[in-house]
Amino acid sequence: PLSKEEVKEQDISEVQAPVANYAVAEQMLMSRSMAPQAFINQIASSAQTIANSNDLYASVMIAQAILESGWGNSALASSPNFNLFGIKGNYNGQSVAMKTLEDDGHGNYYEIIDYFRKYPSYHQSLEDYASVLRNGPSWNHNYYSGAWKSNTSSYRDATAYLQGRYATDTSYASKLN
Repeated sequence: PLSKEEVKEQDISEVQAPVANYAVAEQMLMSRSMAPQAFINQIASSAQTIANSNDLYASVMIAQAILESGWGNSALASSPNFNLFGIKGNYNGQSVAMKTLEDDGHGNYYEIIDYFRKYPSYHQSLEDYASVLRNGPSWNHNYYSGAWKSNTSSYRDATAYLQGRYATDTSYASKLN
């Protein structure tokens, strides 16, 4: 991977903040485009299978993919990156450096450059997302346990739990719902 200094010197693709992706998603729905349903059709089968085998809500998984990727249209979600969830780090040694916006926890956004996982396909992105939610970060394997079906009474409990944990966006749960 490139150093932060090398990244700044290169033409790096933009990744929109979830709030910007939400606006794009709303705009696409308003235009009555077939793109939203086509995107859901493309990931739904994998999402349902993976969610069911990992005690997760497929609906939340799909909602996060929609929000985080702007219906699969963000640079990060597009080929050759296939990262639907904005997961940082690397996947099997593969990553891509991109600009992104972070929320400071008070609704104020600031730009950073970071490394995001690069996947061979949407299926691997969905599998890795499930692994992240089931295994948590190295310092707390139960970090996302409040989003598991067995620990919730509905998908709304899961989305509420993800706000402030999965994303810094202070309106994350309402956007997912």
